[in-house]
Amino acid sequence: MAVRRHFNRELEAMSGQDFRAFQWQALLKQIKYTYEKSGLCQRQFRQAGITPDDIKTPEDFARKVPFTTKEDLLADQVASPPYGTRLAIPLEQVRFTYVTSGTSGKGQEVHTDSARDLEYHIERGLIIYTWSGWVPGDRSMNSLPIGMTGASPTHSNALQRLGCDVFNLGIYDTKTKVDFIHRFKLTGMLCVPAYLDTLTTVAEEMGFNPARDFSVRKIITGTQAYPVSFIERMEARWNAKIYDFYGSTQGAAGTTCEKGAVHDGQRGHYHMFEHMAYIEVINYETGQPAGPGEIGGVVVTPINREASPFLRFKLGDRVRYFPPEACDCGRPFSLFEAGTVARYDDMMKIKGTNIWPETIDEIVLSKEETSEYQGRLYISADRRETAEITIEFKTTVTPEVKQELMHRLADEIRDKTGIGFVVKEATGPLPHAVFKVRRWTDERSKGLG
Repeated sequence: MAVRRHFNRELEAMSGQDFRAFQWQALLKQIKYTYEKSGLCQRQFRQAGITPDDIKTPEDFARKVPFTTKEDLLADQVASPPYGTRLAIPLEQVRFTYVTSGTSGKGQEVHTDSARDLEYHIERGLIIYTWSGWVPGDRSMNSLPIGMTGASPTHSNALQRLGCDVFNLGIYDTKTKVDFIHRFKLTGMLCVPAYLDTLTTVAEEMGFNPARDFSVRKIITGTQAYPVSFIERMEARWNAKIYDFYGSTQGAAGTTCEKGAVHDGQRGHYHMFEHMAYIEVINYETGQPAGPGEIGGVVVTPINREASPFLRFKLGDRVRYFPPEACDCGRPFSLFEAGTVARYDDMMKIKGTNIWPETIDEIVLSKEETSEYQGRLYISADRRETAEITIEFKTTVTPEVKQELMHRLADEIRDKTGIGFVVKEATGPLPHAVFKVRRWTDERSKGLG
């Protein structure tokens, strides 16, 4: 059994019953605060015909409090620019303004933090890195680019608070990152799975054997799904333990415990930081909660947000839920299966069949010969709906192996999805994202025109 690394031993050792009581009292306080301070919340409650006094049980909260959606936040920002009426503190008390990545294509939400909010953000990072074995004196690469999104600076600040030497290398090319890893004997890294693969390939092309030549012994990944075989392969090639975190700008956050992203050939779990956010996993259509092992959509209510609070935000993330006892580490937090989170708005309907991009990722990226791929949906010249993937192979792969593998991939995808895909080789390098990956384009409406 892995050695337990507690950040808050008292909280993490609570019984499930005691923790739920603690969490519920914190949520009641946040409901009242949000109602008093947020114009958006006041309008929502008026439309629903309720006040905070009507919320006496978790069942009341789930049944009576309306959802908040991305569209609600965007409309509120347009009506009262730039922050919307949910800004709950004086403008001079705002210490951090950041936006969502906008990868959904619907627009960027604006979020703000007070000084107290910033401390909670840092605490999330401290939990992630403490559970994953980072210690003062570690030298760690942050490969996420620092810009107007919240993830990269949050991780950087948390590592510094922990006592680590942080190398913010997000803006540099991959060869430069490899040089820093080797030159400064970095001991830890933060990078998304797709970029970890890129980093490994480039390091080996430069003549390095990461397991032998580098000092990295722990790696944090996040934001993307991955096959179990990918994690096992990367751990072997770096001689490092890989952990995984889950997070959203809206406040849902969790991380794998000491067991890591994969252990004993099985996926790990994100232990959700439910002392900071009230998490629901439900069927978005019926509103019914997901049972153990079932898939549902995430609804999040931050229970400590001061600057830009909201209630019951429909996150749009598709997760597999498990109760706390599904992991024997003993923490009282609800669990999501690691490495399988998907976006509901990423689902593709191809020839009448629902296809998740993560299904194709699992097949294509589990092959050691593949480096990256791009997907395209279009109407062909003969008026057929066509699904195509273009694969970038690693430079050491021979033409014969490429041809054999493309045929095999087409067969595996058809077996898994029931849909025939065109599989071809890329004529040049494909984009290798260092943060969120968007591999698919849908050109079918253009073709229909």
